[in-house]
Order: sequence, then C-alpha cells, then structure tokens
Amino acid sequence: MKSLLCLLLLTTAVRADDSAVLTELLAKGGVVMIPAGDYHLDGAKPLPLASNMTVFAHGARFILPDTLPDKARVVLFAGQDISHLTWHGGEFVGHVFDPAQKENLWEPNANTKGIEITTSKEGGTHDILFREVKSSGMAGAVIGVHGLVGKRSESEVTAYAERVAVESCTLLRSGKFMWDYGYLWQIMTFPEAYDPWEVERARKYFRTDLVREVAFSEDLVKFDNTNRPLAVSETDDPKEALTFMGADLPKNIVRGRQYFVVESTPDHIKIADQPKGAPIRFEGGSGGSLAFNISGTYLGAYAPTGSGPGKGAFDIVGAKNVRVTGCQLSAVGDTMHIQRCRNVIFASNHILGSRMGAFFLAEYCQNAAITGNLVDGTNGSRVISVEKSCTDVTMTGNTFRNGGRGAWINQPVNFIMTGNVFVNNTTKNEPDMRRGRIAYRTAKPGQFPELYFTIYEPGATYGPVIVRDNIFILGDSAPAEAVTFAPNGHDLQFTGNTFQDKAATIVVDPTCKKALVENNPGATTVSKPVDFNHGRR
Repeated sequence: MKSLLCLLLLTTAVRADDSAVLTELLAKGGVVMIPAGDYHLDGAKPLPLASNMTVFAHGARFILPDTLPDKARVVLFAGQDISHLTWHGGEFVGHVFDPAQKENLWEPNANTKGIEITTSKEGGTHDILFREVKSSGMAGAVIGVHGLVGKRSESEVTAYAERVAVESCTLLRSGKFMWDYGYLWQIMTFPEAYDPWEVERARKYFRTDLVREVAFSEDLVKFDNTNRPLAVSETDDPKEALTFMGADLPKNIVRGRQYFVVESTPDHIKIADQPKGAPIRFEGGSGGSLAFNISGTYLGAYAPTGSGPGKGAFDIVGAKNVRVTGCQLSAVGDTMHIQRCRNVIFASNHILGSRMGAFFLAEYCQNAAITGNLVDGTNGSRVISVEKSCTDVTMTGNTFRNGGRGAWINQPVNFIMTGNVFVNNTTKNEPDMRRGRIAYRTAKPGQFPELYFTIYEPGATYGPVIVRDNIFILGDSAPAEAVTFAPNGHDLQFTGNTFQDKAATIVVDPTCKKALVENNPGATTVSKPVDFNHGRR
C-alpha cells in the first residue's frame, strides 16, 4: 500500500507533455478543433502552424512548466510565411516574474511566447486573425507577428506582414518582464525604504559588476581602479557618470546624485559635480560604494540581464493593415508593442495596468488611428509613447490615467491629439519610494511633464502637431511645467485644452516656428529653452 501511494504521488508530480497530441491535431490542417482541457507543454520545440488553417481552441488551456532554466526561451506555436490563419480561443498560462511577490517560480529573464509568426519573403505572411485568445502570466508576447525587418536602419522593413487583426482578446499579466528604469538602483541606493527580502533580491539582480567599494580621503575616492578602470568624464552623458551608495558617505556627498570623474589613477579617482569641474574635498565619511556607468546601472537596467527579445502582451513588427480592437491587456512590463507598422487601428481596447509603457506605438509607424481606448497605467512608465518619427498619427476620444512618466511624443510628423482625457499621469514624480522614482541627476523625485514633445536627433525638426480640446486633470506631483515642446517644432497648435486641479505652464522652445498656443484654461504659456531630449528617462 505504501509503495502504491508513493507511485501515485510520483506520477501526479510529473506532468506529461502534451505536445504530441497537439501536433497530431495540427497536422490535419484545415479546420482544427482542440478539445477543451488542460495541455501541459514543456516548450522544447514550437508546435508547427500552417497556412489556410482555422484553429478553434475554446476551453483549451496551454500550461507552461512551473520551473524553467535561467534565460529560458520558449515558443509554444510557431510558423513562417503563414497566410490565412485564424485562431479562436484558448488560454496560455505561465508564471511571469512579479517583483511585488516575495517568491516567484520563474526567473526575471524567462521569455515565453504563445504564438509566433515570422516572415522570410515578400507576400509571405498575410491575413492573420486572432480572436478571443486569453492568457495569464506569460513572460513574453502571447501573440507575435513579424514582417522581415531590414538591418541597414531602424526603420527598414524588407517584407511586410499584411492584414493582421487581434480581436476581443484578454491578455493579462503577459509580456516580457521589465524591472523599470532605476528600480534596482533605487533599492540598492536607499535600502532603508524597503523590506530586507527586497534588498536581498535587488542585490542578486543588480549590475554588481559596475559597483566598487571605496574609501574617502581628502579629495580622493580610493579603490582598486585597475579592473575596468574609470576614465575621466568628457561629457555629462550618463555612461560617464557615477552615483554613491552607503550610510557613511561624506557629508557633502549626496547619495544617489550623479558625479563625474575629473582625475583617474590606478588607486583612486577625483570627482566633481560636473565634467571637468573642481574636485570635491570630502567632509568626513568612512566609506561606501560607487556605481559607475549610469547607463548600465539605472537606464539600461530596465530589462533583466539575459532577457529575450520582444515585448508586450502582443508584439507586431513590420506589418501593414494592423487592427487591434476590443481587447483587455495588462503586463509586468510594456503592455503592447506595435513597431515599424503601417495603417494601424487601435480602438475600443482597455489597458488595465502596466509596469512599464502602457500604450506603446514604437518606432517608425505610419498612419495610425488610436480611438476610444481606456488606458490605466497604474504607476507604469509612460502612459503613452509615440516613438521615433511616427507619421500621420491621430489620437481621439481616449482616456489615459495613472501613468508614471506622462505622455511622450518623440519627433512626430503630422500628429493630432484631440478630445482625450488625461488624469494624473505623473505618479513617478511622487516622493513615496514604492510609487515614485528618484532621479539620478538630482537625487530627488522625478519631474516628468504630463505631456512632452522631444526630438531624438539633435537639430531635427518635428510637426505639424495639433493638440486640441483635451482635458488634463493634473496629479499632486505634476510639475508646474506640465506640457513641454522641444526645439525645432513647426506648425504647432495647442489650443482649447483645459487644465484642472493645479496651475499649469506650457513651455515652448523659442526655436519653434508657427506655434499657436492659446485659449488653454488653467494654463499659462512661456517661451524658454527646452532640452531636445528632456524627460526621456
């Protein structure tokens, strides 16, 4: 009896992989019915999809393993150069890493995708429809469709996927996990604000290879500077800056604030508040640690070391005629990702929460209509990102609320934003260490505007831009400069917008041409220089 009980326990603990069953069903082609039930998949090899196939999977759950190796890479279903594929129903279940949980089954760099379709030639991928797909806890895009993108530039697409639709899908807590900018750095720099287990975990995943233990003597920061020696800072670029950690720093050193190297030898450096500035002479302090290369410790650490490519609950890159409608989405990273796409409709969707970017129209998209969506950032990064030279974009009748770093529009061409509601999208500016984020330039809470226009290429231009008849309900931590326009904008109209709950200033760089900024109740307008890339991090 005891032996039988042990055998039952063993067979219950070891879940059989159901890949063979599903492979046999898919091999029939045409209309494929996947019966309701649980299918445990180890993800060792993607299950093949084919053209001219309709899959019905209502009631089927595709369950990934409870444990995965470091840097796991899993794709459950995949196909290349697929046409006329329709997928109905099914639920993908995983265990994406969540920093709010003390215990996690998967590592932060796990990458698990549901359905991945790629393209190798012109006309290879077209007429793809996903409807009523569900997910929970996937650590990568549940739905991924990729044209063939070129390598000569960030904007090149060699072969577009065409006619891609995602309808009435519910993809929750799904997408590539991201730490968020400065998250690990902040815990390491201000450990007293966090629980011991959070500090221990941050130490495990932080870029400790960029940390040095140091002592202070007069104007010298003393340590072994022969391993990856720190060079003298020539510019104020974050990669040339450092910050200090520890409870026993000199009185005139601000913990978490950036400093720059002005002298470097094998056994010490000297630092200043700015590149090529006067060396700081220290007032007391027994020692601590420095974290160099802010690009690596703060900015670049938004994604786990060794994480895989792709982001968002769905990831559509290099596609024409894209339609996403009636979906509910949330993620422990960026919620959704559309990049290098043309003719995009994103309508009547609800984004329920996002650790990082909530609505993410990425680089080099053309002709996009963003209409009638409800976007809850829930203290994510930017509530909106319209990135790098997107062209012919309209955003109308949406509600954007509770984002972290405002709405970021980056070097747009022909951009219209009308009739939207913005509610408290600057939560990263809050002093609460769990909701807000300390800025490395000042060692104080961030100062992200509610809406900001930037350029990513110095000297570039942007415009025309029309922002009209929107309502901005500003949060307690919104800065006075609530809207900012970077240099070299042209044909700018910012009119009829209403600002509530606190006074606001609209800042327009004086190099902007043909800027009409007027009749914005609750706001005043000033003309003064704006950094071209302000607010980016």
